[in-house]
Amino acid sequence: MTFKTFYRTATSLIVVIALTSHIVFADTTLPDIGQSAATVLTPAEERRTGETIVRNIRRAGGILDDPLLTEYINTLGYRLLATAENPDHHLFQFFIVNDNSINAFALPGGFIGVNYGLLMKTDTENELASVLAHEIVHVTQRHYARAYENAGSTQLPVLAAIIAAIILGSKGNELGQAALTSAAASSIQNEINFTRHNEEEADRLGIQMLAKAEMDATGMASFFDKLDKESRLQGSQLPDFLRTHPVNTQRISDAQSRAAQLPKVKSADTLQYALMKQRLIAMTSENLADSQSLLEQTLSTRTDNNSSAQRYGYALVLLRLGKYTQAESEIKTLLQQDPHRIAYLLAHAEVLVKSGKIQEALRSHEAALKIYPNNTAITYDYVAALLQYQYATKAKTVLARYLKSPPVNPQFYQFRAQAEAATGNKVGSHEAMAEYYYAMGQLHPAADQLDIALKLPGVDFYALSRIEARLTQIKSEIIPTALIKN
Repeated sequence: MTFKTFYRTATSLIVVIALTSHIVFADTTLPDIGQSAATVLTPAEERRTGETIVRNIRRAGGILDDPLLTEYINTLGYRLLATAENPDHHLFQFFIVNDNSINAFALPGGFIGVNYGLLMKTDTENELASVLAHEIVHVTQRHYARAYENAGSTQLPVLAAIIAAIILGSKGNELGQAALTSAAASSIQNEINFTRHNEEEADRLGIQMLAKAEMDATGMASFFDKLDKESRLQGSQLPDFLRTHPVNTQRISDAQSRAAQLPKVKSADTLQYALMKQRLIAMTSENLADSQSLLEQTLSTRTDNNSSAQRYGYALVLLRLGKYTQAESEIKTLLQQDPHRIAYLLAHAEVLVKSGKIQEALRSHEAALKIYPNNTAITYDYVAALLQYQYATKAKTVLARYLKSPPVNPQFYQFRAQAEAATGNKVGSHEAMAEYYYAMGQLHPAADQLDIALKLPGVDFYALSRIEARLTQIKSEIIPTALIKN
């Protein structure tokens, strides 16, 4: 089963999956159901649940781990969170889902996923922010904990079906998809009925959040109305977002009415919003030649400042086509207008690397890091370039500074493993690969890496203790084979 097939089938059950288990997929522990009606998820349990689901979405290839896009969606999310009355800021994490369908969802513990297809469907940054605000409220109001308390034992068959579907589906068995579809058919109506009040609360508080963040509060009604009209044209082919967030005329009218009662705010789109939409176009285009032609036509007829985003997209398309001289010319034009914008600096460094001008590229990265110390996107590209050209010692130094806190992107662990191996630290390399596999939801390979590290000669006492403790923790999350077979 491909990720997109699984994701689109399972999307309507994302709340059920999150509510009925602390950890839900293969390679993780089964939940202790017990008296679920009398149990409320603690914040720590919500966090563990969300972390596990994210790891497994990533394992299925479902997360678009682009540092610039991730930085943008988190910046927008935290702009909204700054206005919330009860957020745990350090717990929230926003990510882009590698799917072109229109959807977004919140997971327990503050994890919020947005399909790149939804981002592309928005016409304004306010519309995108309205979706984020709505999902943020689901988390801050602890809708998952409330739902878990009221779910009772009725969710157990659904949980069993989902686990079976994942196990079977991971082996390419069509029965896996059938089991998941059956679970959806038996539970989706109950899920919608139960969450209607939560949806209304998320709309109301989300609109307030937009206003407090000095964004146009009409963005939510605007986006819902757009999707509703599109669904009417498409008949039964509803966008995924509307399947889990049912919209009717009354709900749109309520959103418009609430927004009208708030102070009107003129909130223009940021340039970064426009740049990230162009970045997605360049990344996902299936016909680069057509994209090039379209952008050339657009640029030939525009002379205003808004052409910067199109020029950036054009440069990225040229990069993908291998037209490095043209791409560099376009990027230099952008840098003359805005010399410190990270997106332009990284595009320039990328064209230098691909043109074989490695020393110039590394100097470009180093200069950018002086302006933006420890920036994730710059560090990512810099370390990748260092390792590509065998500057492992330098890469190790940069990573040691950056990895003082766990990275959002697991690739940094793989970078570290490569740098440690190249500098002769086998134990460190296996430890880093264990963290990479763990972050990817691959717990057995993670444990294997730590087992290898423990058997290496000359492991000192402190390293031994650290590795054994981490191995014990990871093994505690692995489903025993007997439980899977039963």
